[in-house]
Amino acid sequence: MPGTVSLCKHSFPVQPPLGSIFRPGDCDRCGTTWNDVQAELQRQEEALINGTAREGTCPDCGQQRRLIRFQPEDKPWNPIGFEEPVTFLCIDCWNTAADVDNASYHVV
Repeated sequence: MPGTVSLCKHSFPVQPPLGSIFRPGDCDRCGTTWNDVQAELQRQEEALINGTAREGTCPDCGQQRRLIRFQPEDKPWNPIGFEEPVTFLCIDCWNTAADVDNASYHVV
């Protein structure tokens, strides 16, 4: 699947014997594996991040650096259709923002 565009609206079986919640089976429509689809989605996300990187001043630390696209992960408690804002941060601030975003899942 790498390097191709799939127009399939994938449907992965999650009930035995065809699959499970933890290991979905191959797509009912095109036969693509769950792992291949996840790898392609990761590749697309990385291409978006790398393809939009640019030189500029980081809005968090104010330093002139290479800025990388950051968008917080979707949260289950956000309304459907809500999209987190995109910012461009230097790698140090990007790592900090990612840590803060990941920590928000552990708030009780």
